Amino acid sequence: MVTFDSTPTLYWLLGYLLAGIVIISAVYKIIPAKVFFILSILLLVFMRMPVLVFNREINADESQMLSHAITLYEDPVYWRSVDGTTIGPLDNYLLVVPKLFGFQINYTSGRVMGLLCTIGALLFVFLAMRNWFGETLSRIAIVTPVIFLAFTQETDFVHYSSEQLPVFLLATIIWLLSKITESKSLSSASTFTLGLVAGMMPFAKLQSVPQAMVIVLAAIWICYHFFQKTKQIKPLLFLLSGGLAFPVLLFIWAAANHVFGDFIDFYLLGNAIYAGENNWLSIPVQMFNLITLSPDFKIYSLVLIVPIILGIVYAFLPNSRKKSQTQFVLPATLILSVLAGIYAATKSGNTFIHYLNFCIYPWILLAAYGTSKRYNWFTVFSVLLLFWFVGNDAINYRREHRLNSFESIGGANKLAENPVVKELKKFTKPGDYMTVWGWQCQYYVEAQLAQGTAENHSERSIFKHPLQEKYLSRYLSDLNRTKPVVILDAVGKNSLWVQDKKTQGIENFPALANFVHQHYTLVSDKNDIKLFVRKDRLTTQQQADVLPYLAAINR
Repeated sequence: MVTFDSTPTLYWLLGYLLAGIVIISAVYKIIPAKVFFILSILLLVFMRMPVLVFNREINADESQMLSHAITLYEDPVYWRSVDGTTIGPLDNYLLVVPKLFGFQINYTSGRVMGLLCTIGALLFVFLAMRNWFGETLSRIAIVTPVIFLAFTQETDFVHYSSEQLPVFLLATIIWLLSKITESKSLSSASTFTLGLVAGMMPFAKLQSVPQAMVIVLAAIWICYHFFQKTKQIKPLLFLLSGGLAFPVLLFIWAAANHVFGDFIDFYLLGNAIYAGENNWLSIPVQMFNLITLSPDFKIYSLVLIVPIILGIVYAFLPNSRKKSQTQFVLPATLILSVLAGIYAATKSGNTFIHYLNFCIYPWILLAAYGTSKRYNWFTVFSVLLLFWFVGNDAINYRREHRLNSFESIGGANKLAENPVVKELKKFTKPGDYMTVWGWQCQYYVEAQLAQGTAENHSERSIFKHPLQEKYLSRYLSDLNRTKPVVILDAVGKNSLWVQDKKTQGIENFPALANFVHQHYTLVSDKNDIKLFVRKDRLTTQQQADVLPYLAAINR
């Protein structure tokens, strides 16, 4: 596999050249729209190659979701084998797809799936803008998010995140909405599909629901307006039935697999606890703080701020009210989508930059609306954004002699094995289960072993909250069900968030500690991590090898 060092200078220069060609092709229409879009995607894929081949964790969420995918391949019943907490089931099932084609589930395969979602989202946003604003503006406008997504090296925009699939689904229903707003006769197939995809979004990420609701409400308004004019109610009924189809099927599936209660307790109620108490008044400050944490997104927002403001102003101009009701729904939808994106990014109260993925396309859509009569302006925005990345790369090259943040030479294009993983592999074989108490999901991915508990991290069993006892009870029940071969107590310096061994280690939870002492043997305590192996899995030789270690502990 190809590898990249820290300064692939020629590669980067080719990327800048390709970006210039894309901008020129957008402005002068020297190639057909299909070829232009393929060229834009080629730029995105070309500049994403370094992070794709960098087969290492760059965000803890990646390991969490990849671990879920490894487990779902063994036991595909979500909420029994896997609980993604705030991450919906569809995000995790998507990562199983490479395994079905014979590929390993790892960081590279995960980022490839995320990149495919990004490509799909760009395609549908491009098609939506073409329907609403015409081909000329859509070509020029789409270059701005392409440049941003191609050249950013901020980890929150390039790792596989739980926002990429819902953003793709959101772009899909935006495109379907553009079809029905520009159609004189509504297609029942389009409205049903819009409802169906929107109904899937809560099961990709609950945070995406506000934006989905905006699009669905716009579609309902259009269908109702169409009914008033034609007395044809079928498009509206198909929209509503499509919206109910996926949730109803999922509820039936959950009940048939006896996990409906888990869906209520751990997905709905658990996420309600996670959402915290962030109020409406704190949203502007929270959003400002979030944007300032991302230099690249800050520049993306700054270059689009003028057309976004123009879009808002244009929507409220007196002459805009003279438009038909169907036409007026467009600016209202775009503005509400921006507000819903801000709400989605800030509601949890956490400043996780990857939440800004919910804002990339609402920003560009409203900006395109604001310059729909002055489309040549958009060329300036993409050029300014490209100059930002060129200048930033030049500064990094001069200061650190570095262009690429994801160096894959020295074996970083292959899945690594932590010393703890190497040790536990002495006692495991493919198909076994393992469990990590604490938060270190990377071990599951490196060991390529399924998780023995629905949650692959245990912070919700450790921290005090109204559902803590339910999480602890399920954790112990899962251990009895799967009987994992190894259990790691990772609480300590290597664990995310849970690091206080005196209050958060396994020994502090009596029922769990009793289970471990009854069925497992402590075989090592390396790297501040305790490795327990199921007693019936230890060979006579392994038992003899561990005796001196146990004797030393007892002394």
